Amino acid sequence: MSVLEVNNLSVSYPAESGASEIVKNISIKVESGEIVGLVGESGSGKSTAMLAVMGLAGDGAYVQYDKITVGGKAPVPGKNVAMIFQDSLSCLNPSVKIGRQIRETVRARRRCSRKEAVARSEELLDLVGIRNPSLRMRQYPFELSGGMRQRVVLAIALACEPELIIADEPTTALDALVQAQILLLLRRIVRETKTSLILVSHDMSVTASMCSRLYVMHGGRIEESGTAEEIFYSPVREYTKQLLKDAKGGNFHRKRRTGRADCRELPGEDVLLKMETMTKVFSEGEGIRGFSLEIRRKEILALVGESGSGKTTAARILTGMLKEDEGTLYYHGHAMDRRRRMASLAGRVQMVFQDPYASLNPCLTVRETLTEALAAVQRNREMQDTLPEKIDKMLELTGISQDEADRYPRELSGGQRQRIGIARALIVEPELIVCDEALSSLDATTREQILELIFRLQRKIGFACLFISHDMHIVRRISDRIGVMYGGRIVETGPTEQICSDPWHPYTKQLIEAVPEPDPVRAARIKAVPAKDGTGVCTTGCPLAGRCGYALECCGREVPGRYSFDRREISCFLYSGKHGGRRSSDYRMTSQI
Repeated sequence: MSVLEVNNLSVSYPAESGASEIVKNISIKVESGEIVGLVGESGSGKSTAMLAVMGLAGDGAYVQYDKITVGGKAPVPGKNVAMIFQDSLSCLNPSVKIGRQIRETVRARRRCSRKEAVARSEELLDLVGIRNPSLRMRQYPFELSGGMRQRVVLAIALACEPELIIADEPTTALDALVQAQILLLLRRIVRETKTSLILVSHDMSVTASMCSRLYVMHGGRIEESGTAEEIFYSPVREYTKQLLKDAKGGNFHRKRRTGRADCRELPGEDVLLKMETMTKVFSEGEGIRGFSLEIRRKEILALVGESGSGKTTAARILTGMLKEDEGTLYYHGHAMDRRRRMASLAGRVQMVFQDPYASLNPCLTVRETLTEALAAVQRNREMQDTLPEKIDKMLELTGISQDEADRYPRELSGGQRQRIGIARALIVEPELIVCDEALSSLDATTREQILELIFRLQRKIGFACLFISHDMHIVRRISDRIGVMYGGRIVETGPTEQICSDPWHPYTKQLIEAVPEPDPVRAARIKAVPAKDGTGVCTTGCPLAGRCGYALECCGREVPGRYSFDRREISCFLYSGKHGGRRSSDYRMTSQI
């Protein structure tokens, strides 16, 4: 039985040159208990089509269709159809406790008593994998992690008792482990409740792990449809083939192997910046503790770990945006004054942010943005005279046309805006740029373009790069070394190829096993560990002890040191001489997991 039937849906919006058609005559069908994927790059019309199905396309939209039914009836949001959005925080009322938000949805659907609604709310929180639901009911959204908030949004959707759930990029902003937890949860919910699910995503790996059938959208049209096996193994359309090629890395990985200068065998004097035993703990307990990291000249160092592990906190201390509680930052071997760090590093360390639109001034054109950045570090008149020449050179390097240079951020795509963010960071000729989740919101095709741009510029200009990401596919392809973070600490560092092919730390292994592949058979094998209950930085033992299958008795009461082996450093008692067992003097360390 078909739960959703959409026949010949078109959506257009008014524009200066006439109506702009975003969705063009598409038809979609979803069967009972089925998970169907709607995939395509940003701007292909996926979200617009689903908002039109929900009746939420907006007053300015002109929606035409022959038929839209859910369970044979017109779709009614909150009754027979519910939607889960990408940003869970914006979906929840920040001033209302979790329990009340779920309870009100339950009562609106069931017309039951308050006591019955409370019991049902706790039952739903338990169903979506939130432990201690009675406690969580009394908390506000900001007190929960990103993964837990997404579970709450799913609980609210289930409270509507819908026949169909539309999940629009539900895991894009989540790290690999939490993403795996949410994907497996969605799969289980569909199986147990017989609810149908449309998964809207630009991530081919995610859809490969979840969907039995796929619709591929491009330019507002359905470009191709079929079973997951047909789409991934025997695509017909060139656009679909390109999507899959980009999802698998295109030719970029091969270029990296043959074209990159080897930055891995650098002597100690090539250390550009060094953070030593840094501690920064916030009032809610999260932050970093005893954090140490070296960034070498002309290398790309990736920093990975789940949300809340301290990656961004470390980056903000490095750039001078935050002041640490304890620890020392060395620049070219010299300790830096904490109070004057921001001024000392001005122009030498630059940041590229996750959301380029939020980090750009909407009132300045691209050219004005670059002029402002360059003028901030070039004060004298002689330098000011060279501004136009430098700006034109940077526009050329980053692939921004002269026409785009005179536009405002709102007039550009996400990929174009991210190019501006990179150009703004590089125009002051820094020694280090910090990319903080700079690619996480981009579709596969745009991500490939920006990834190759960063790599090409890094080789041409020679800056060092701290690349913060939760996407292990990207990290594996672009970085020289990896630092793995958990619970505010570095748990493993080493050459990228070694860590990705042979992880030594239990958490690194969990992280790699949770990453889906753009292949239905392989992606179905993703693994997830239990959700972390509570937040904060561990101070009494190993932060992973409670969710590690290799934990020793000492792990709960002692913090492991950092043990060095050739080009690897690892923080795990399995590798210590005291706790790891007796070894001969000529023993060569290998993975203990």
